[in-house]
Amino acid sequence: MLQYSKLVLSALLLISATAVAESSLNPYDLFRQAQDHLSGASSFSVQVEKRFDVVLSDGAKVEYSGALDVLVDRPQGLFIDYGDDLSAKRVWYDGKTLTLLDTLRNFYATITVEGTVAEALNRIAMDLDVELPLAPLLRQNLPKDFESVTTARYLGLHDAEGDLCHHLLFRGEHQDLQLWISADESPRIRKLVLTYWEIEGSPQQSLTFGDWNLGVKIEPAVFKAQLPEDSISIEFLPAGGK
Repeated sequence: MLQYSKLVLSALLLISATAVAESSLNPYDLFRQAQDHLSGASSFSVQVEKRFDVVLSDGAKVEYSGALDVLVDRPQGLFIDYGDDLSAKRVWYDGKTLTLLDTLRNFYATITVEGTVAEALNRIAMDLDVELPLAPLLRQNLPKDFESVTTARYLGLHDAEGDLCHHLLFRGEHQDLQLWISADESPRIRKLVLTYWEIEGSPQQSLTFGDWNLGVKIEPAVFKAQLPEDSISIEFLPAGGK
């Protein structure tokens, strides 16, 4: 009985020590490690599955789903192929021109914007009020985009898409952000959940990241717009619609 008690006590002490160690981890540091790991890759590809809620006028909350493929070749190559139950878009950026194609309506718009992928995304967000899928992550400043964070918590080691991950929570004035970052030598974001709790019904947007490939070889032609012959050219409106 004494030996059994010692074993139980040892197990409890081990659990307690693990909990203390986990609680001391800094959520911002863990995210920066994942950010630095991704920033160190000259190119990468990732497939993302998306689920998102839409709150209808009568208060009903409906879930829709979608997926996107992302190819990045730094500093000046970006391709996004996105589709969900409500929309579908493709984006090309080659370091000089950004093209957005609405594949459902067959409209496209282009803008001349030179610089890195991050600079181009910042430019169209500021000047055109256009936010592309995964733009905060691709701009590599997710915490900055998630402004007015009031608290950040480390929630423990939890499973996400079959990987053991650090589970983080960032609470903000208008929304909450949860991140799951793989707990290994190659920290990658495996899941992201945004909860817009100030909107009636608290709709959520959930992204799961799979098939990360850092250092993938991408042909430059991938970043040149491939438009249907019958597609219709339209213009981007500046922010504010003026």
